[in-house]
Amino acid sequence: MKKIMGFKDKFAYSFFNFEAYSEFLAQGLRKSILYVFLVTLLFSVIINVKEINMIASEISVVQNDLSNNAPNFEFKNGVLSVDSDETIYNKHEGDFLFYLISSFIGNINTVNSLDSDAISIQDNLENDSSTFSIDDSMLSVSTDQSNYYTFIIDTKGKTDKNILNSYKDAVFLDSNSIYLRKDYRTVGTINFSDFSSININNENSGYYLSIIKILTPIVFFVVNPINSFITNLILGFLILGPFAVSIGSFMGVKLKYSRACTLSFYAMSLPLLLEALIHVAGIIMPEFFLIFSIITLIYCSLAIREIKNSDKSELNFMK
Repeated sequence: MKKIMGFKDKFAYSFFNFEAYSEFLAQGLRKSILYVFLVTLLFSVIINVKEINMIASEISVVQNDLSNNAPNFEFKNGVLSVDSDETIYNKHEGDFLFYLISSFIGNINTVNSLDSDAISIQDNLENDSSTFSIDDSMLSVSTDQSNYYTFIIDTKGKTDKNILNSYKDAVFLDSNSIYLRKDYRTVGTINFSDFSSININNENSGYYLSIIKILTPIVFFVVNPINSFITNLILGFLILGPFAVSIGSFMGVKLKYSRACTLSFYAMSLPLLLEALIHVAGIIMPEFFLIFSIITLIYCSLAIREIKNSDKSELNFMK
């Protein structure tokens, strides 16, 4: 099958036309790397459009909360002060801010655990997700697994970080720190003293959130595709390529390492498509990496078999 193939042809043939994989090999490793970059970019855009819209919506909700519902507050000289004599509970729906805090804590802190062996229960606050409540009696036991988490704020010392033991996912703020509770474990802290040069209050908080809203598309359309591309390269070179060499050897086809990597990059088309569809559908599959690898290696096997059957005189691809 000798023909000039553009990206669209390669993308289509990679799913069902295993004869085309011989031509993929002939075009070399560099073009396969370019191909996997373009496929990664394409699916990243599809995934990230949804993510950006969800994040922008969530930030708008937070901005509205801070403008219309939150009591006066100020963060200055590394100390948070809130104009409320009671503990504040705010049930917040969405994932972005929780993920942002989780990632930030993960980058600056080692894991901390507070009473991780204690029996934990998830909150069932009855107040609306866009309102603030200072009634701590509203905390109750529930087995509901809704996609929300709770902000608990107390700068007067009426409660402490141990309140998190009653929650699955929550964030507790006192005057000096932020504590994060995730999946029934308190996983880290942020000390406000590390950010003493920052000054935030009701008036300028909206400005900082607007900056995050502006930067989000840049991160998702530039940084995320690059990270995904690098991840796919590492997967192809370090895991799938060597496995493809072994599969070829088992099937009686001697594959040079670079050619095995070339096959694996084109064989990633279907797994990358499935990954994008699963993400857009909001399905969480922690084991998808294994599924991704298995499907890719199956495609490599089918391609190698086709190469072997179509040209029995050329079973040595070590050249």
